[in-house]
Amino acid sequence: MLFGDPNEVRKAEQELDNLRIKESGHVYLYIADFRSLMSRIRDWGERAYIHVYRRVLASKLLDQLASYPVNFDTPQELMDITLELDTIYHERQKEKGSH
Repeated sequence: MLFGDPNEVRKAEQELDNLRIKESGHVYLYIADFRSLMSRIRDWGERAYIHVYRRVLASKLLDQLASYPVNFDTPQELMDITLELDTIYHERQKEKGSH
């Protein structure tokens, strides 16, 4: 952020570092917060965002990601896949609960 307030950028970096998936466990909420903070930082590289994003994912998602033969080049690619996997997981949990 070239002309932005450096304190605002540092604050956003700290918030991103402390960001966690909320109690509901739904990734889409984490993604929304993550994207908002990314837009306030802007100058991190893609790999740094991917690293920070992955570190708080639940083991069930990390296990499923391990089966993907692809290395993610952008945070968006990783977000898209984790959102899809998380949606499938929660739909399956609903199905199991309704039987």
